[in-house]
Amino acid sequence: MEKRNKVLVVDDEELAQDFLKYFLSKKFDVHTCGSVNSFYNIINAVDFDLFLMDISLKDRKDGIDLTRELKNMDKYKDTPIFILSAFNTTKERTSSIEAGADQFLAKPVDGKSLIKLIDSVLENHLQVPN
Repeated sequence: MEKRNKVLVVDDEELAQDFLKYFLSKKFDVHTCGSVNSFYNIINAVDFDLFLMDISLKDRKDGIDLTRELKNMDKYKDTPIFILSAFNTTKERTSSIEAGADQFLAKPVDGKSLIKLIDSVLENHLQVPN
């Protein structure tokens, strides 16, 4: 059986988690979390190949903070991170890229297009030796 890439969806909206899990589970091993505490627990328990991160988390930290932290960890410094946000402004885009995000996507996202983009990024990422 082929190894499925592991994707973590970080979003405090259950509907967004469910939507992304529904589409992405056809091709990826998808995990979800909705809080900063659950985020830390799961990234220490599972090795992820890609992150889908919402900016707004209604918590003490936001997705940009978590992206910055991931990029500063040896374990995840090279792991692709996509920011998914309803806030599609230059400020959010710039902050996301400066924090280390590989992609910024405005919500709502098209499930099929997202799968193609993830495939492309993971294919390129996995070909580069670490």
